[in-house]
Parts: sequence; C-alpha cells; structure tokens
Amino acid sequence: MWRIKVRAFTLLESLLTLALTSFLILALSGGVSHSFQKVEEGLFFLSFEHLYRDTQRLSASNQETSHLLIEGQSVSASGARLQIPKTIQPSRTYQIQFDRDGGNSSLAKIRFQTADQEVHYQLYLGSGRYKKTVHDK
Repeated sequence: MWRIKVRAFTLLESLLTLALTSFLILALSGGVSHSFQKVEEGLFFLSFEHLYRDTQRLSASNQETSHLLIEGQSVSASGARLQIPKTIQPSRTYQIQFDRDGGNSSLAKIRFQTADQEVHYQLYLGSGRYKKTVHDK
C-alpha cells in the first residue's frame, strides 16, 4: 500500500493565522471609520456654506426675505434641508434672516462642535458674508 503524505496547516497554525488576520482587520477598521467621519464632517461644512450663500443669493434675486434655520440636527432654508451628521452638534438654535438685498440681519456667531474641534462662523451684518474659524480642542 502506498502512503501519500499530505502537507497542511495544523489546527494551531490555522487558529494563529485567523487571530492575526482578525486583529489586523479590527485595527484598520478603526482608522477607516475615523477617516470616514472626518470626510462626512468636511462635506457637511461645505454643504452648509453653499446653502448659506444660495439662500443669500435667492433672497436678493427674488427681492424677498429668506430665513436660514439651524435647529436640532438639521439646517433648512428656502425649501432645502441639510441633515447635520451625528458627530456634529450646533451649540444652539439659530435663525438668520436675509433681507431683500441679500444681507443678513444678524452679527451671530454660529458654532458647531465635533469630537476634536469647534467650528465658528462669524456673520457680518448687512453683507451676508462670514468668516470661518476652526479651533482644535
């Protein structure tokens, strides 16, 4: 009778390989989720800035007052609604009114907080412009 010798992993080698692979996957998934969170936050702030400017322009072009409302986990203006990610918290409720010329009626400082930074938008009276500053925690 002929015996064929089969080479294969032992049970211990297989478990060790599985443990090492699982550890690497878990280690990398934390970095990926943090990166995804940062991208989501960055996209929100860009979308917020566009909604602010679009509301201002729409108010001026239609020659009517418009409102931008930041309340809870959403930003709404002129029928548009922007969802605020769960990782971003506005410091309070804000209502910005744009007059018929597109200028705002407030010197409000809009504050958003994330896990590792605070983002401020200082609004300038009348012009509808703003200054964005980011403070790391």
